[in-house]
Amino acid sequence: MTKIDDDFFQDELESEVSSDLEEAKAFAKTLNMDDVKSGQWFIILLKKVAQSYDRNARSEYFLQKYPGLPPDEIADKLISVTVRYATIAGAITGAAATANMIAALGSFGMTAALMVGAIGAEMLYLARIQMRLVLDLSVLYDLQLDSDDPEDMLMIFGYALGVAPAEMVGKGIQVAARGATEYTVKKYVSKGTLKAIQDFGKRIGIRILQKSIIKYTVPVVSAVVGSSYNYTTTKTIGKIAKSHIRNRGKVTDELRLLVSRQNTYDIAFPAAAMYMAQVDGEYSAKEKEFYRALLSRMSFEDHTQAEFRKLLANEGNILDAVAQIEDIELKSNLLEVLVLMAIYDGKLVDAERELLIKTAAHLNVPLDIDEIERRAGDYQVIIEKNVFQKAAGTTKITASKAMNAAGQTAGNVKGLATTAGSKVTGTFGRLFRNKKNEDVSIEIDNTSLICPTCSTEVSAEFKFCPNCGQQMATETM
Repeated sequence: MTKIDDDFFQDELESEVSSDLEEAKAFAKTLNMDDVKSGQWFIILLKKVAQSYDRNARSEYFLQKYPGLPPDEIADKLISVTVRYATIAGAITGAAATANMIAALGSFGMTAALMVGAIGAEMLYLARIQMRLVLDLSVLYDLQLDSDDPEDMLMIFGYALGVAPAEMVGKGIQVAARGATEYTVKKYVSKGTLKAIQDFGKRIGIRILQKSIIKYTVPVVSAVVGSSYNYTTTKTIGKIAKSHIRNRGKVTDELRLLVSRQNTYDIAFPAAAMYMAQVDGEYSAKEKEFYRALLSRMSFEDHTQAEFRKLLANEGNILDAVAQIEDIELKSNLLEVLVLMAIYDGKLVDAERELLIKTAAHLNVPLDIDEIERRAGDYQVIIEKNVFQKAAGTTKITASKAMNAAGQTAGNVKGLATTAGSKVTGTFGRLFRNKKNEDVSIEIDNTSLICPTCSTEVSAEFKFCPNCGQQMATETM
């Protein structure tokens, strides 16, 4: 592509982003300021984005746009494109922020007038394209995200923005009723976990609001700060989402041959999996991960919540229920799912071993327990530094450095506010065209702790373990 072509493409992108920012302004007018200040706007926007997202259409688009490319390469391209849109939005908004807007933002925070203007619109636009990026990545890695229990989406944003999700992690699946039909699942979520989910989502919304205020309260260089922050944050969310969803997708790969979305399953199937997960008295993060992936691929016959709970009441109920299964292939697949559930955390304990042997006998399916012992060893996790740690730390430190640099720059160019907007608009397209493939290099404090739950090495600045959600210290906000 020639420089002229690239400049033309840049102009098209800026025009597209400007149009989308106008749409965001229209959406901002539908929000009341109580929702904005409480962070509820994030939950409202997330619901709107999830409901309008067409997984099938996006899947078809990726097949046509990137034929033959592996998911990892497509993911990197999607992240790069989204980062570019984000930086353009920051430059446009920063250039449009007047001295009066900046003064009002610094004195009063986000007011109703500012929310429906350039700054509020950019906050909504940025969150929306980041949410869509996460949904796109879930399509690439064949992971069905539940819009009624958006734990994955919230965890990704939480890790990227430094908001600890420890008190929310796994609550959507800690109760056996989570394995019920879509109706009963929604009923359970609305009663048992909706408050925790909404509270966490609100905290994320508040954090984004705070960052939006900070990044545009520095006179003259607000476009530079806005674009730099957008670049780093969006790239961070992309990296975290790719890692998180790809790891969840690996579970889906193992289940794809065992569980089909085309079939309707007896409730005994997920009940047996849940019972296996809890038979040793523990319900590990890995087992939760596996169970959620299983549910995402299943639809069930009609049943009541009470029926599901009755199955889980004791081992005899589970064994009697699975013994009623007649289909030979379904029997084999169920036993393999139970094997995977038992060994997925890298160990096979006596209670799991005994339940597998009894279940195989009731299903009349052969079982090689020695082979299962060997496979359990293959699933032992090698502890590595998690990308969540690096990415979350990068965002926090980069944002701080960007604000400090912006303050210094503002002091050096004091008095140039009337001309800075046009200068920044002209330079940022060139700057990020050259920078779009460039990684942000930030030094991170090497001091670390060991998580008492999963033994993951965790940076000392974190209040929670990025791997399992274990609280490391009490967060103050």
